[in-house]
Amino acid sequence: MKRKSFNRNAVLAAVMLGISSLSLTGCGQKTSEEHMLAARQFVEAKDNPSAIIEYKSAIQKDPEDPNARFELGQLYLQQKDFAAAEKELNRALDLGYEVSEVLPLITRAYQETNSEVALSEINHNVDGLTPVKRAEVTYYKLEALLRLEKTKEARVLLDDIAQIDTSSVYKGLSLALGKVLDDDYEGALQAIDTLHQQAPLNKDVLMQQARLNMYLRNLDAAVTAYDAYLDVAPDDTETKFILTAILMDAKRFADAAPLVDELLQKSATNPLLNQFKGVIEAREGNFGVALKHLETAIQNGRNDPLARLLAGFCAYQLEDYAATTRHLSMIASDLPPSHAALRMLANSLLQQGKNEEATDILARVDGEAENDAMLFSKAGYQLLQSGNVVDAKAMIEKSVPIATSAEDLTRIGVLQLSINDAEGLVNLEAAVERAPELTMGQQTLANAYIATRQFDKALEVAENWQKTEPQNAQPWLVKGQVYLAQQNYEAAEAAIIKAEALDSNSIKAKIQRVSLAMVQKQPQQALDAINQALTIDPTDQASLALLYIVQKQIGKANEAVNTIQEVVARHPDEDVPKTILARVYLAEKRVADGIELIEQVKLNDDTPDLYWDTRGRLLLAGSRINEAKAHYEAWLNEQPNHKTAVLGMAMILDLQSRFQNGVELTAGFLEKRPDRQIEIVKAHFHAMLRQIPQTEAILNQLSEQEKQLPYVKGIRARLQLYRDNPTAAIPNALAAYEAIPNTRNLLLAMAAYEMAGQPDKAFELVTEFRENNPDNTQAMLLFAERLIQRDRSKAIDVYRQLAEKQPENAIALNNLAYLEHQEGMLEAAEEHARQALKLVPKAPEIADTLAQVLIDKGETEDAKAIYDSVMSEPVRSDEIYLNYIELLLEMDLTPLAKRRLADRIFEAADSKARVAELEQQYNL
Repeated sequence: MKRKSFNRNAVLAAVMLGISSLSLTGCGQKTSEEHMLAARQFVEAKDNPSAIIEYKSAIQKDPEDPNARFELGQLYLQQKDFAAAEKELNRALDLGYEVSEVLPLITRAYQETNSEVALSEINHNVDGLTPVKRAEVTYYKLEALLRLEKTKEARVLLDDIAQIDTSSVYKGLSLALGKVLDDDYEGALQAIDTLHQQAPLNKDVLMQQARLNMYLRNLDAAVTAYDAYLDVAPDDTETKFILTAILMDAKRFADAAPLVDELLQKSATNPLLNQFKGVIEAREGNFGVALKHLETAIQNGRNDPLARLLAGFCAYQLEDYAATTRHLSMIASDLPPSHAALRMLANSLLQQGKNEEATDILARVDGEAENDAMLFSKAGYQLLQSGNVVDAKAMIEKSVPIATSAEDLTRIGVLQLSINDAEGLVNLEAAVERAPELTMGQQTLANAYIATRQFDKALEVAENWQKTEPQNAQPWLVKGQVYLAQQNYEAAEAAIIKAEALDSNSIKAKIQRVSLAMVQKQPQQALDAINQALTIDPTDQASLALLYIVQKQIGKANEAVNTIQEVVARHPDEDVPKTILARVYLAEKRVADGIELIEQVKLNDDTPDLYWDTRGRLLLAGSRINEAKAHYEAWLNEQPNHKTAVLGMAMILDLQSRFQNGVELTAGFLEKRPDRQIEIVKAHFHAMLRQIPQTEAILNQLSEQEKQLPYVKGIRARLQLYRDNPTAAIPNALAAYEAIPNTRNLLLAMAAYEMAGQPDKAFELVTEFRENNPDNTQAMLLFAERLIQRDRSKAIDVYRQLAEKQPENAIALNNLAYLEHQEGMLEAAEEHARQALKLVPKAPEIADTLAQVLIDKGETEDAKAIYDSVMSEPVRSDEIYLNYIELLLEMDLTPLAKRRLADRIFEAADSKARVAELEQQYNL
């Protein structure tokens, strides 16, 4: 039978618990001595927490007992709670405990808490210290004096230490520090190495050995010493940190890694440790983990450029271009032109569509790296895509001198042709000559020759291309395109047949067949080809658009609409068919249907560009101006230099009479992309602001052909009206109106006629416009205003129609009330005037209409109240103001009338005449 084994400490603890219980029950509360006895028993049982409680209880019973303080301090020191040890040992000294007993312990506590000042003030000459203890105490004191740079006191202490009769390593350590004081670091290290042989596990010896080797750049020896030190002092976190930094600096990442992991467990947000971890993980290719730690380092105050650089590199490897930009942009200004990080930053910006910011970075790149030509041309391409021609040209010019490969020459050639630079053809020819197998080069060169009508060269490219790629259908399509341009339809047909034989699923071949059929006026054959293309890809944008165009030409637009509707129904997740159908609805004037459909398209990276233009046009056509404005703002936010977006926004600004905003919009566009059409729009905005010199500066640089454009003639007419030359303005205004018969051009033409003394012509024009646009309320207003002098009764009818259509049109209501008043219809006039004033309560013109009606009804008090409600506002009309004065005089409110007259200065002759008349009539 086995004997049971018992845990000695557990039994002892149980016995002590029993004793404690007996003493509590038998004798009441314990005395200080009993607490001390219990504490010592707990210490023996290695139950330090319980011992500390008992010591504290003893101190509570007898605060003046130095023994409890000393023993508690000693226990704290063993537990490495050095601050608490320092406190209790100092109290023990103050209470008279034997100094020679306390001093070695408190010296160690001071040393561990870096209390140099307290250490430097220790009295090392107290009686009772053994030579060994004195040597240890004086060593720590010497260290403190050296740290405090008290060299004189240190030398005096060294003399005392030399007299201590002991072979203790601490005497040797002190004497070695004396050599350091004399700048004899080699000698000091030799002495320390000798002491190491004497005491290989002494942590102070190991620490000094590590420090001296580090100072003398004996890196391996220093690391060995630090390792040995940590073996005997594994809880010294500060030294682990130091060793980690040394290993990282020495690029001994594998050795540093376990230390970094251990320290991070204790301090997870430490910025330097996280940077170390980031470096280690990045070297292992763990970029995601590395980035996480590097960003933690940065977020916690690590602003080291290395942290930003490495974080940017890791993010770039992860293709997280936003994070790459965030980090590298912080240090870009400090990087030299040859630094790879600038290229990473530029490419990241390009990937995010931040083309102009990328251009600023690339402007600093020296263009010597292998891939710089590709980077410059990529920037140029994206700048062109965003409409920034100015900066695109700069990038192309920078890439030309360093382009060497066929791929580089092809890209640059394409870009040059995009900005109408003929040098692009030269680069494309060189690219094809160097790499005839490069499909993109062949295709682009052929397209360039066709665009410049160099058909023989285009055919030569196709022939050579066929030699290198006989199974490729593309060369045959190049030939087909050439033959179509040359009107050699038989040869074009043959080329298309060859292309289809090589690639029966080529949509390009089907589209080319559509072009051939249409120029030969064979719409049915065109439809057959379109249907074949749609069989290959039912959602192809070009095929769906051509379907509507061809069907429209033969009078079967509804069939095209039905077909596209079926495609949308079969492919509900595809945005292209929805966008095409919405565009078709716009053409068919089914604006509401178009808006409803286009709103189903969700914006994402695959959203077709056609969406932006289509939705904007639909919203404008539906008079949803605010939504259209928000749409164009969003478009410009995505593509700030997109010409169509700028034109759409310009139209809205024009409708809202925000002409200065229009100038700013077009000027910003022209800074990045010179464009004649936008310049002309800018001239229009200047003209609307009566900025004649700026307008003429633009018009004078136009070609003769451009000056004949109706839009330009409209601008010219406006300038002629400003210069009081309406006769010359009439033909220009009519040209603008006939080309674009909208209300703005109608007003321009009417103004020209009326200023030239031809009001009947103006009336004919507005009458015709109203007949063609019966729902145009602005035209109704213009028409009704001109009727007032011709036929008041008819004018009243028109205003009543307008009031029914637009019950919130205050101008129509006020004019109607005025006419009804003139015709003696006082009740109707009052009703309509009150409706208008309710809509615009502070309008003096409307208040005057209503007040005059009330005066004629004999309700002068009400009339005065109406005038009073608006007289606090600026009243521009002298006539209205004098109507008010006359009412005051009629009501015998002469003093108030006089004050009101004195408040205003009258400049117009007719106003002065009326004032004089009132003064005479009322004896003022």
